[in-house]
Amino acid sequence: MSRVNEFSIRRRLLALLLVPTAAIAALATYSAYRTTLAPFEAAYDQDLLDAALAVASNVEAGRGARPVISLTPDAVKVLRSDSRDTIYYRVSGGDGHFIAGDAGLPVPPQRIRNPTFTDSAYRGEPIREANYRVVTPAGANIVTVAETLHKRELARREVLQSSLAVDAAQLATALIVIWFGVGLAIRPLRRVARQLALRGPRDLAPVSTDGVPVEIRSVIEALNRLLGALQEAEQAERSFIENAAHQLRTPLAGMLAHLELLAEDAAPVDQVRVHDILAGGRRLARTTHQLLALARSDSTLRTLATLDTVYLPGVVEAAITSRLAAADRAQVEIGAQIEPAEVRGVRWLLEEAMGNLADNAIAATPPGGSVTLRCGSAEGRVFLEVSDTGVGIPAAERAQVFERFFRASNTRAAGSGLGLAIVREVAAIHGAEVRLDAGADGVGTVARLDFPRLPSG
Repeated sequence: MSRVNEFSIRRRLLALLLVPTAAIAALATYSAYRTTLAPFEAAYDQDLLDAALAVASNVEAGRGARPVISLTPDAVKVLRSDSRDTIYYRVSGGDGHFIAGDAGLPVPPQRIRNPTFTDSAYRGEPIREANYRVVTPAGANIVTVAETLHKRELARREVLQSSLAVDAAQLATALIVIWFGVGLAIRPLRRVARQLALRGPRDLAPVSTDGVPVEIRSVIEALNRLLGALQEAEQAERSFIENAAHQLRTPLAGMLAHLELLAEDAAPVDQVRVHDILAGGRRLARTTHQLLALARSDSTLRTLATLDTVYLPGVVEAAITSRLAAADRAQVEIGAQIEPAEVRGVRWLLEEAMGNLADNAIAATPPGGSVTLRCGSAEGRVFLEVSDTGVGIPAAERAQVFERFFRASNTRAAGSGLGLAIVREVAAIHGAEVRLDAGADGVGTVARLDFPRLPSG
């Protein structure tokens, strides 16, 4: 499935929280910038106004209609002195005509409030002007003092950088808090996910709702209802198999007993047919037994029955004893190689698994061959093993033969395809690893169950 279409609550929560947080931070940065810059702008404007007032104090009425400016060259030099900006000034008459200073400096409107600050441009640079209207006996005059904006721009950059640094730190802190906060908020979801991930495929027990948020409790309850329905369906299926197997086993046992007596007493001409019927009855009885064993192993796997200490040589001996007659009929030699070994497990299941492996080995081995059952320990692990000198299992089919009702393509005898499925179920219950390999020199099959070794002491 494409990851493009994946939906993440974590990413959505982060987006829903971070986008407005970033927007608020941007507004806060702009507001802090304007608020912090205002005193600087006011101080610079006040300096301009003080200079304008100083010039205005030197505007006097002359002899006639024109005023006189009594600024000395040193006073003008002090007025224009500034480490960063260029200072300009101009004195204009009431009609706007030039009186003194920088003639090209923009002239403000004649009727201005007192004082007035304006933004303009002079000699290709933006400037800030302070205008002051002074009245003398000779008439009204306007004093303008202006400066370039270098120190104002520097102050603006410094204020902006400071505001951005503070707000970036706040935004990073908010991001960290939101990240961990969202992670903490969705932790119950991850706990539920881990609880489900750790389950086995056959674990249909209800999911615990302890500590589950209200928002997903309904989902968990719906999941539990589904698990309950599946559990009931599996129980019904298991009950049907068990009941059917039990109902079939008793009459089949009686039928086989009668057929065996009939085979002994039948006329030579009928014995072949009776023996064929008897073989079919035995296969049917074997399938019925396997279905019952499979149903019981499923039940044991789901309920995790208490495991006991099982002595493996006893398992091997039981499997051989119950199959001596079958091996004799197949003209196959059956034997054992036993070393003391124990595992924690369910004895009847281990006997069932060993019996199925022995049955498969006997069926796959031609007359004159041999089947050997082993138990012991090797390389730190306890094992059960059945080897034969039969036809073997094709390497490409060794994984498939553990599926229910699957039979290898080179199978010699009739069967249900359930034996190795039962072995796999038993291995799962005991935490064992089951594998199939070719025998010595590629002849036959070696089926082996490797169990964890019992802890010492």
